[in-house]
Amino acid sequence: MALQLGFQGLRGVSFLVPKKWFRITCICQRKRAISRSVLCGLMLFSLGLVSLFTGQIAADLEWSQIRGRWETKRVGYSFPVDIWKSEFANLYYGCSERSPHSSAAVHESVSNGYLLIATSGGLNQQRTGITDAVVVARILNATLVVPQLDHHSFWKDDSEFENIFDIDWFISSLSKDVTIIKRIPDKIMRSMEKPPYTMRPPRKSTPEYYLDQVLPILLRRRAVQLTKFDYRLTNNLDDELQKLRCRVNYHALKFTEPIQLLGQKLVKRMRTMSSRYIAVHLRFEPDMLAFSGCYYGGGEKERNELRGIRKRWTTLPDLSAEEEQSRGKCPLTPHEVGLMLRALGFVNKTYIYVASGEIYGGEETLQPLKDLFPNFYTKEMLAREDLKPFLPFSSQLAAIDYIICDESDVFATNNNGNMAKILAGHRRYIGYKRTIRPNAKKLSSLFKARNQMAWKVFSRKVKLAQRGFMGEPDEMRPGRGDFHEFPSSCICQNPDLIEIGGTLGKPEPTETI
Repeated sequence: MALQLGFQGLRGVSFLVPKKWFRITCICQRKRAISRSVLCGLMLFSLGLVSLFTGQIAADLEWSQIRGRWETKRVGYSFPVDIWKSEFANLYYGCSERSPHSSAAVHESVSNGYLLIATSGGLNQQRTGITDAVVVARILNATLVVPQLDHHSFWKDDSEFENIFDIDWFISSLSKDVTIIKRIPDKIMRSMEKPPYTMRPPRKSTPEYYLDQVLPILLRRRAVQLTKFDYRLTNNLDDELQKLRCRVNYHALKFTEPIQLLGQKLVKRMRTMSSRYIAVHLRFEPDMLAFSGCYYGGGEKERNELRGIRKRWTTLPDLSAEEEQSRGKCPLTPHEVGLMLRALGFVNKTYIYVASGEIYGGEETLQPLKDLFPNFYTKEMLAREDLKPFLPFSSQLAAIDYIICDESDVFATNNNGNMAKILAGHRRYIGYKRTIRPNAKKLSSLFKARNQMAWKVFSRKVKLAQRGFMGEPDEMRPGRGDFHEFPSSCICQNPDLIEIGGTLGKPEPTETI
């Protein structure tokens, strides 16, 4: 009223307005400003949502493409799984054929020299040495002399190569890859100024090591002997050399006819009693337990006995039995193996074949496993008199066990030793036959608490602990672990059975976990 404010109107015309009108105008302007801020905020929020949504779609599309590419190489699985057979077994096959571009074997007369190999350990440890010996000879363009087997290890077996493996088949089946002879000709030996040079390569040596360190000596001396040859070649090789490993291990190393005949005879006897069976490899010998540093509840008697055996290895460190068990480094007892299998769903009437050496504690240690699986058999029980010719030779006995375990529907082990690894690799190669290795780290705590929980609870927890340890295709990534256990370069998917970007419909399992 008394106070009026002047404003410059349009085209410079001045006019007067009351103060309250001015206040109303300012409030309206502020409301419009606030409305614009809210509107802008809403618009930005909406844009953010749209961006997030479209980004997620793009990410999903990209992941779908990645997953599609990956699943053409790798088939996963989800529980439940058939405890007797992998439902993906028919999707895979062993593929270790030579490449058409591979060069031929170098003839003896023009090779870089003679490679002699002295293997180490028991049957399956020596098997890895023989396999890698062929590959190293290929790398060096050398003539390989049939490897010598270890006669002085714990196993004390005097068997020669030809007593266990078909030597002529070994030489002929690998003739396109490496020239192999039974012995260096006398004429060549007499012409050498010095005997073969002896050396021991480091563990898991690369091809470059052999080319840089061994080849110059081989060229100079004409013959080199590599000693203690077990795991002396790296796991990581190019695919052609890996496939050669598979051709040696799964095709060229064929057992002699007497071993093969008895092995198959015992398999037939198991099949006559039951259409399917589990084979269990039990490493529970006194030396195994002493080496592990574990304790199994036998009091001072056990501690003193195993401590005495352990002194044979002067370089072994002091270990805590409790720590080793919590880390999953202790082999399962026969009773624990039985509990694991029963918890997984194998019933009391299941037929079980046990491959083992001398069990620490004898029958008393084995009885709980027999109580869980009364249909319990060993090669001694099945073969009777047929086994006599093989009894003095531990490696030949191990070869018979190998055949029966390899032919089984399910193979289980209480450790991850050489035989377990070699068999696991072979069973993957021939189509992922069910292979169970214990998740000892998780199982150890369950066995300790076994009496504090109902059987159904224990069974459920064992099944959960064993996910990823049942021998399914997606349990190990290519390049991980020991190649002899997971020969990824030699396993292919059947393109006629794999759908791009996914898997075929899964059959309903029978006995599942």
